[in-house]
Amino acid sequence: MVRYYAAQPITSKALHQALQAVDPALKIDLGELLHGDQSLGQVEVNQASGDLFEDDLRNTIRVVESTGHGAAVVPRLRASRAVVVADLDWGTRGPDATLALVAPLWNVLRQLSPGLAQWDGHGMYDGDQCVVDLRGR
Repeated sequence: MVRYYAAQPITSKALHQALQAVDPALKIDLGELLHGDQSLGQVEVNQASGDLFEDDLRNTIRVVESTGHGAAVVPRLRASRAVVVADLDWGTRGPDATLALVAPLWNVLRQLSPGLAQWDGHGMYDGDQCVVDLRGR
């Protein structure tokens, strides 16, 4: 799973439209991220103050704080206005091919709002820079 904690509100509609502008084969249909007819996984957008947003935020802050290296990151997480959760499905393509197909998603998210990405089992990222190592957590 990948979570993108956006500093500004992001809607599913805005995300879908931005993806289509970059690659017309990419779309979000009822929460499913598709490239043509290939399912790449599920995408969910949760706004600040919603229960799912608060649960994701609380869990991520707990994990980041447990590293002892989250002092600069936690205030940015708390200021988030939306979280985009991508549950990627490697399918028969495997991780490398799937990540190549979903690469425009990360660029679009950064265009829509500055933010931090949290990759389960890897780290917390500001763009391409790992700001908190979460391996083994």
